[in-house]
Amino acid sequence: MAKKYELLYVLNGTLAADELKSQMARVHSIVEASAEIAGITEWGRRKLAYEIQDLREGYYVIVHFNAEPDAPKEIERLLRISDDVLRYLIVVQEGSFMPVSRRSLDDEAALEREAEEAAEALVAEKEEEPVQEEAPVAEEAPAAEEEAPAEEAAEATEPEERTEA
Repeated sequence: MAKKYELLYVLNGTLAADELKSQMARVHSIVEASAEIAGITEWGRRKLAYEIQDLREGYYVIVHFNAEPDAPKEIERLLRISDDVLRYLIVVQEGSFMPVSRRSLDDEAALEREAEEAAEALVAEKEEEPVQEEAPVAEEAPAAEEEAPAEEAAEATEPEERTEA
């Protein structure tokens, strides 16, 4: 039964773009020889946490693949003897893969239009709300005035202290 795996590998970050692409193609061919690739995500150049082979920068790539349980051992063996790969890690992926997709420009434009329409609707609602809110404010003001006479009446009913001279 095939399992889902995730391979993270780091290539030499000082290489030119065309050299990186050729090295990535070699690694992907190693994986494709014994597994089915479900997705590839390039993280790009990043600073390494510590120097590896006197290098301070690496090019990070994640490969999601489906394979039989014995396939990762063969992939690891081939990656270990590859001079292109600085470090790698293969883990069993729990759950399903979330395909990484970038939004197209059309999708982004549609989202921006929806956001603008929502903002315009909010502005229109705010313009209508003050008219509706004035009536409740007017009702609250008399209530405050009614409380004031009640307090005066309470003060008037209290007995005054009498002092005998």
